[in-house]
Amino acid sequence: MSGHKLILLILSFPLFAIQENIDQHYKEGLKAYKNNQYDLAIQEFETILDSNWLSSQLYYNLGNAYYQNENIADAIWAYESSLILSPNHKDSKYNLKLANLKVKDRLDLPVPPIYLKWYMAIKERYTPSVWLNFTLFFFLLLSCSLTFSRLFKITLKYIPGILITFIFISIFFTLNAIYAENSINQGIINSVSIEARSEPNLISTRLFEVHEGLKVKVLANQKYESWVKIELLDGKTGWIERDLILLIQ
Repeated sequence: MSGHKLILLILSFPLFAIQENIDQHYKEGLKAYKNNQYDLAIQEFETILDSNWLSSQLYYNLGNAYYQNENIADAIWAYESSLILSPNHKDSKYNLKLANLKVKDRLDLPVPPIYLKWYMAIKERYTPSVWLNFTLFFFLLLSCSLTFSRLFKITLKYIPGILITFIFISIFFTLNAIYAENSINQGIINSVSIEARSEPNLISTRLFEVHEGLKVKVLANQKYESWVKIELLDGKTGWIERDLILLIQ
């Protein structure tokens, strides 16, 4: 065995060991869930998260274990996290709807216009990185078509125009998806009942009350030590303690 191959084998051994350890925890988690041992399943899945190994399916299974254990806030957080990684994960979407039915503060939003529903369905179907790949792919097709046209002196008529249109559309969706991912911080209320305050302290005015499982917007530029400022769908804002909310990464 050559020296280079030996070095690669030595360097890759820890990675194989980590992957094998993660697989073992995942199998044990699924086994525990199947045997209705939900606390153990949660422990196994959270061990994988602590190893910084993330996947949409892992969050989905963790959400199911939380749900069966009646940890509704944690279940909603896990399903939402699953959809961040894979916006088109149908099982997470379905189970998230079921979990939200148990939220006390749940609000039924008005049905959006059909064009907005189409737009959101298209944008949320893919992650920002996938939209970026679409953009680069259309750029590549345009470059190839223009090169082909010059080399063989062939007029391609509508093809460049169509590709440019697709490029602008994909750029729009890419920028919009990136903006939404990086500028909109959300969280799940993780306490049976919380009183939002006018200022980041316990002696300020009580503004309103929120309950376990509610999804709220976290104002990114409004954080103060152990407090964060939240905004509800109806526009109400207030401060709550940081450890009473599960941030959606």
